Amino acid sequence: MFRFQPTLKNLSSTRFLYPIGFRSHESKPLSSTSSPKQKITLPEIKNKEHRDSVLSLGTRKGDHQYNKSYRFYRLYGDRAYNYYTTIALNLKIPDANRTVFLNIYNHLITRKFLGEVAKVCELDKMISKENIAVAGCLGERMEAYCSGMLLSGMNEEMKKFASDVVEYYFAMNNKDYDDK
Repeated sequence: MFRFQPTLKNLSSTRFLYPIGFRSHESKPLSSTSSPKQKITLPEIKNKEHRDSVLSLGTRKGDHQYNKSYRFYRLYGDRAYNYYTTIALNLKIPDANRTVFLNIYNHLITRKFLGEVAKVCELDKMISKENIAVAGCLGERMEAYCSGMLLSGMNEEMKKFASDVVEYYFAMNNKDYDDK
């Protein structure tokens, strides 16, 4: 073990282990030129049954079967959103080191951020006031909406939506990454 210590000290000076976030983007800003007030377009769910069920989920408090459906929509949408966001983020910053990538990713998948995205997409305006009061968190509604899109066969629209969300994140945070 002691023989490897000098070797590891020498490795810390090599480029591939040096803690720079984006080697190929060191001196260039990202190509995003969008304004902080960027609008994310939320594709309308093609299947009317899925759209209606997603937008009215969680409105019947005592109905056990209905609450199970709501949990399924949220779980499926959460996993799908995480998957497509990972792909979009990896395409946006392919040379990111693990720490920087996970910091951004962990912010993108929070319900708080999803709630912000839902407001930018105006999902809150699609849902009636009484449904919002009963169902609660807009981030959960956004997850359910993502599952409705996928269950309607809108995979390409989901990819574009996740890419728009990643672009929105970078525009809002003015990420340059010269310093990371």
